[in-house]
Amino acid sequence: MRTEDYPAWLCLKTAPQLSQKACMEILEHYPDPVDFVGKSAHPIYAGGILKSQTALHLKEGVLPANLPQIRQLMTRYEISCLSIHEYPERVADIFSPPLLLYVRGDLQKAITPPSLAVVGTRKASTYGREMLKKVLTPVCEAGASIISGLALGIDTVAHNLAVRNHTPTVGVLACGLDSIYPAQNLELSHKIIANGALVSEYEPNSKPDRWNFPARNRIISALADLVFVVEGPISSGALLTAKSAIEQGKDLAALPGNINSLNSEGPNHLIRNGAALISKAEDLLELMQISGEKSKQLEIADVLSIAEQKICDILAREKRNLSFDELFAQSGFNAGKLSTIITNLELKGLVAKDIGNTFMLI
Repeated sequence: MRTEDYPAWLCLKTAPQLSQKACMEILEHYPDPVDFVGKSAHPIYAGGILKSQTALHLKEGVLPANLPQIRQLMTRYEISCLSIHEYPERVADIFSPPLLLYVRGDLQKAITPPSLAVVGTRKASTYGREMLKKVLTPVCEAGASIISGLALGIDTVAHNLAVRNHTPTVGVLACGLDSIYPAQNLELSHKIIANGALVSEYEPNSKPDRWNFPARNRIISALADLVFVVEGPISSGALLTAKSAIEQGKDLAALPGNINSLNSEGPNHLIRNGAALISKAEDLLELMQISGEKSKQLEIADVLSIAEQKICDILAREKRNLSFDELFAQSGFNAGKLSTIITNLELKGLVAKDIGNTFMLI
């Protein structure tokens, strides 16, 4: 979108008493808000199709008071804005599409088919993490792009696997792109931008309000060819993403789990109702109709120092998340050295920070 066109689109988006349906109807007749925002003589104001407050808002070209701050943040964080006419059709065609989509990185490159949405609980189990690594790594190696929500737990594992295997990944946020939520994934977000994109329908400086999370799920599913639910209760956001996928006519896949586990309720329910059961990487590869042969260009071995290998061995042996203090006690390294080792392992995509400032092996 041209910089000079942005205010008109933002004015339309923030117009009072304008429903999503009415906004789409306006754009069907008058596709470019630049033609009518701030121009009282335009025919749109004579047809009686706008409520009085809406018409006055658009006639006067009213803009948010914090527009200068929004623009400043867009410049500082290299955030571009795409209108509904510009962003991918797969998103524009859904029910209640966002009027505007903000992007950091290269979205079009990152969603080049095939693309897989991976969603699941923030409180991922060891089983969920290990199985996701097992089935998703070959999919990443085959070049599929990975879509998720940058949340802790399953989302973080999926993004990290994509980064480690040098395949594009997209994080869909429930806040402005100037502020990464959760903060623990700030470093991961930089890696995603370098080989993919972060997207949000919310203006910079928007906070991660709780109702934003269910709303963003429709974008996660829309960007993907297939939606894979790993773990989550029936009431989880992962199941809301599955619901959006069904409404959008997308195929669903799920990881089966222990019937006594709350985290398995959602995936087992989806499988019982027709979602594809995923027990190995070949299941996903077949559904996505891609080859599992690893690209030679992606075969980049991680060279670890003796100290880095020791930390990886500790995490692998424990088979659970460990706090900094636990790693400190088991490794024998001083705090400064341990901090450096962990940072290096995070940069190599082998270790990630998780809930409660604990660390996990990816």
